[in-house]
Amino acid sequence: MTKEENTKTKNLFFEKQPFSQFSCLYFNLRKMKNILLLVLLVLVFNTTRAQVPSTCIIPPLLMNEYGRDIKQLAVQRLFELQSPDTALVRIPQEYTDTISEGMAAILNAISVPERDSVFNIYCVHQLNPFDGFGAYDGLLVKVDTNYAWTSAWQNLNTITGDPLIDTLVTRYSLTISNFYNWTIGNYAVLSTDSSWNIFALIDSIEMVPGVVTAEQNSLVGVAGKISFSKVGSSRYYDFYFEYQDCFDGCDAYRRWTFKVNTDCSVEYLGFVDWCFWGVGQCPLAAPINCNTLTSIKEDDFEKINCRFLPNPSSGKFQIEVIGVTFWSHFNLEVYNYRSELIYHSELKNSKSEIDLSDQTPGMYLVKIYNEQSLLTRKIVIQ
Repeated sequence: MTKEENTKTKNLFFEKQPFSQFSCLYFNLRKMKNILLLVLLVLVFNTTRAQVPSTCIIPPLLMNEYGRDIKQLAVQRLFELQSPDTALVRIPQEYTDTISEGMAAILNAISVPERDSVFNIYCVHQLNPFDGFGAYDGLLVKVDTNYAWTSAWQNLNTITGDPLIDTLVTRYSLTISNFYNWTIGNYAVLSTDSSWNIFALIDSIEMVPGVVTAEQNSLVGVAGKISFSKVGSSRYYDFYFEYQDCFDGCDAYRRWTFKVNTDCSVEYLGFVDWCFWGVGQCPLAAPINCNTLTSIKEDDFEKINCRFLPNPSSGKFQIEVIGVTFWSHFNLEVYNYRSELIYHSELKNSKSEIDLSDQTPGMYLVKIYNEQSLLTRKIVIQ
């Protein structure tokens, strides 16, 4: 059977199934693919293990573009650790901080080309729904319409007059967007953002008399995945660009892996290509080129520059920062060739001086940054 025939057969099979069987079918097919993964895995590694100095300072741009992804990863981390905090609807801040700081380090490692691949070119987000922590469009809540309060939802009114359900929808910013009278039951669609532990929220909603079941209203056919793990004090991030037939789980992906060390330095560990159909059958899809990191703030910051005079020098450098008004302090950090921080200070004026004459001759990396911006430069001590 050709791939085209296989796809047609698969789609016809899905069309004939009732709505209530879809979730099981998606997961069963995904399991079949995972089994074949052991046989058909194709590895293509491109490794560069050098540590690149970076900073864990979180720029607003990261949270604007990846806030939802980070919160989903934090919830997944709670369940992986079997934390008692899985019972909380509000995600503990320490979990989101750990993940966002590591992602910030990758984002701020501007000398790593693959950082540009995941954020700007292939635009990877945590979207794949098959592990339960991916993309969804609110909640799908099955209700018993014999309860009087459900009439409000049937008329698309979020507030029902029932104190228990009204407290939940108000506290967690839920709004009703649709109501369906299907043959398998009556379902309300509640819209929400990802700032909550969606599983704990579902548990709370299911305790309301009149609610039969609640589940994520998962999106099917979306592609993209980010995974996070921690070994000791090191953080690891995998960014998956998924493509080709993503209705029941994408047939191909490229995965980039990054390691963030305790000092926020970043190591790019290489990439892996995988294809469900075998070697050479899944050429890498065209990039998306969303240019996530391109914004007005970044364009403005491109006008900022700095000069080190003289460079090379015996260790004493005059620093001039150009194109910025010092309404807030900038931090300055200097790293040696082993990525060790050997100097730190604050720049409070556009012109400053640093003395590194006690350091051995060689090349050093300088980072200048504030809450939103980052510059890196190389200096040489003779």
